[in-house]
Amino acid sequence: MTLLERYQHWGEIVMRIFRFDLQAHFFWGFALTLLGVYWPPLYLSGIVVNVAKEALDLWSKKLWSWDDVLLGIAGSLAAFGYLYSQNLLIY
Repeated sequence: MTLLERYQHWGEIVMRIFRFDLQAHFFWGFALTLLGVYWPPLYLSGIVVNVAKEALDLWSKKLWSWDDVLLGIAGSLAAFGYLYSQNLLIY
């Protein structure tokens, strides 16, 4: 198995576990929480936007996905961890 084949194999496994929509929820949770550096009330924006998006999905598609919510929260927590490690949290 060449390096390229191994890379493709592991890429397929990651994409099966973390679908693109889950990656998007993580990204938006992370990115929106990072905006709290500029205005502290935005620290909660990553979680609020993810929950609001799922509420809209529940209303429009009659479907609530806990995976989306959990990955959005994980993205927000990762952003909090990053900001804390860099001493960038503003109280």
